[in-house]
Parts: sequence; structure tokens; C-alpha cells
Amino acid sequence: MRFALTAEQREFRDAVDALLRDAGGIAAARAWAGGDTKPGLEIWRGLAAIGVHSLAGEYPVELCAAMERIGFHGAPGPYAESLAVATAFAGAANGGSEDADSLAAEWLPRLAAGAVATVAVPPEAPYAPNVDVAELCLPAADDSPVGCPGSSSVASLDPTRPLSPVTGEPPHPAAIFDAAALYTAAQLLGLGRAALDLTVAYAKQRVQFGRPIGEYQAVKHRLADAHTGLEFARPLVFAAALSFASSDISAAKAAASEAAYQAARTALQIHGAIGYTDEYDLSVHFKKIRALYSAWGAPAFHRGRLLAAL
Repeated sequence: MRFALTAEQREFRDAVDALLRDAGGIAAARAWAGGDTKPGLEIWRGLAAIGVHSLAGEYPVELCAAMERIGFHGAPGPYAESLAVATAFAGAANGGSEDADSLAAEWLPRLAAGAVATVAVPPEAPYAPNVDVAELCLPAADDSPVGCPGSSSVASLDPTRPLSPVTGEPPHPAAIFDAAALYTAAQLLGLGRAALDLTVAYAKQRVQFGRPIGEYQAVKHRLADAHTGLEFARPLVFAAALSFASSDISAAKAAASEAAYQAARTALQIHGAIGYTDEYDLSVHFKKIRALYSAWGAPAFHRGRLLAAL
């Protein structure tokens, strides 16, 4: 059995990668953190134009491949949440309550075309990110025609991801939670790989005691451990995309969270103080990794859920 992307899937992933590279995901993330969401939303619409947002529900492997590149390039926006809502709505289109089907019928085409959605599933995920740019928020707030709560937000470790507390339950909470956890895991794979690639390049250039620090065995071991963690997490993510079983998704999210966090810690330790500076790209990746580490269930939660399933 071959556990690899097909040629068509690789071509699609490469198209996503090229768009994000040309658009400058890191620059868009910095602008978003400063209050200018326009560059980030242009990336969002560009990805919708090549079909990313229309994949929800039918092409989970392709969607995880795209989410990995979104993470690698640091693109801002509630991608996991919006795609999770679309995934749940795609399932609702094949059955469910009349109200849920009506909501799905209205919003699925809009989400595929690039409309922004955000969602929370209390108590495990009690905050909806990026309600300021969302056109649809779930659970719906009574005082807003588009369902989004007010502008009040709580601090986030990722400045591109302001969080708003919500109450109530969205339609299809289990499906939304699993989809968001899976897409976040794929995003974490890309973020971890970006942090590792930056660190490998730095280790080749940074000279200490007359030698590049990448030649020292202790540095090599740390980088190898980070690489191994990410490579072990990747098949779990794509296996979960194929099965969409809750237990597989929990295994993927726990592994991807810990692997990305290990890569970020290794990057900071090898870079030293420069890794903390806002001007350095690593800081963007690190903040996103730390925020997404616990988003949609921290590793301890998912290990507990996996244990219960066994």
C-alpha cells in the first residue's frame, strides 16, 4: 500500500504553496496583527479562487495538504474554523434537521466562494477566533444578524487570532470539533516545518568558535529530534483525513501539537535571543504554534479521548 500523495494532490499542494509564497503570508500576518486585515483577506480570497474552500467535506486529504502549506507560510485567518463549518455543513446536506439543512444550503456556496466563518464548541473550545472579519459565527449571537458576537475579545498568544468567548452550541458540534482539530493539526505540521527549516538555515550560517554551530553534535541531535517528531506526526494527520474517525483525529492532533511545539522550542534554543524578536520570521511561527497547541483540544485532552475510545 502506498502512503503518499498522488500526483494530482501534489500538484494542488504546489499550487497552494506558490500562491502563498508569492502573496507573502508572513507579511500578511504582521499586517493583520497591526490591524490591517486586507493582505490576509486577499490571500483568503486567492485560495478560494483556486478551490481550497470548496474542498470541505469531500477532499479531506487535499485540504490537509493545503492547510499544511497555509501553516508553513504563516497565513493569518480562521482557516481551520471556517473549513470545519463547511465540512459540517457538507455532511448536513446529506441529512439532519431541517433547520441545519437550511443553514447548510444557504452557507455552503458562500463559504466555497470565500466567505469567512468562525466557530466555537464550548466547553472544549469556548472561544471563536477572528469574529471581526467573519461573516458567519457559530453559535449564533442573538443580537447580530450574521451570528457574530460583539467586538469584545480576550488576549491571544497569536496577535492575528483575537478570541471572543461564546455560549451555546453550534449545529453539528461533534463534526465541527473533529474537523477543526484535524485541520489545526495539519496547520501545525506546516508551522513546525517552517520553524525547523529556518533553524537549519541559521545553524549553517551562525559561526561559534570558528565553526558553524550546525556542525556540533548537540545541535544536530536537537534538529534531528524535531525533524523526527514532525515526520512521525504527518502520517497520523493524513490517516485521520482518510478515516475522519474521532480517535484517529485525536491521535493526529496530539502528535502534531507536540511535534510543532518541540520544533519551536528547538528553534528558539538554537537561535537564542534573536528568535524572540518581532522582526524575525520565527516569532510569527512560534506565536501561532503556541496558540494552536491548545486550540481545539490540547494534547492531554486528545490523549484522554483516545484512551477512552480504546
